[in-house]
Amino acid sequence: MRDVARDPAALERLRVQRSRLADRMRPPWWYLTGIAIMYALVFAFPFASRFLSVSIWPFFVAALVVAVPLQWGWTRATGIKMGFRNLSYPGPGRPARYAVVVVSLGAIVTEHFLIDRGLIVAAIAVAALAVAAEVALQQALLRGIRQELRSGGAA
Repeated sequence: MRDVARDPAALERLRVQRSRLADRMRPPWWYLTGIAIMYALVFAFPFASRFLSVSIWPFFVAALVVAVPLQWGWTRATGIKMGFRNLSYPGPGRPARYAVVVVSLGAIVTEHFLIDRGLIVAAIAVAALAVAAEVALQQALLRGIRQELRSGGAA
């Protein structure tokens, strides 16, 4: 096997391929819409638990019913299977992954606090802002992965 690390033409082909791969990682409109629906289900749980006395399981199942086809559609549309990256994964978008957790936990705790005090409109506003923040964070995650691919890192 020949050493391609010293072959400028092979390195240029690799750079072009990585750039094309990064270009394919742009989310279609339905992907971000699906992410918003999934997080809306997550942030609706505090309301349902308080006013309908519903457990978390229907919301968990509903979020999975949205997430699984969303992931399947992403793979079909882009040709790229993007696995789950936990918080310890050192790759691109790590700060965005931490922010996803902070926004989710902060929004759910704040919603419970506001609902317990009868501030329903404020809780709805927190949920809406949290959904928008999660969609923006998903875009930041994908942007980080695209940048890592273009720079030659191990995305």
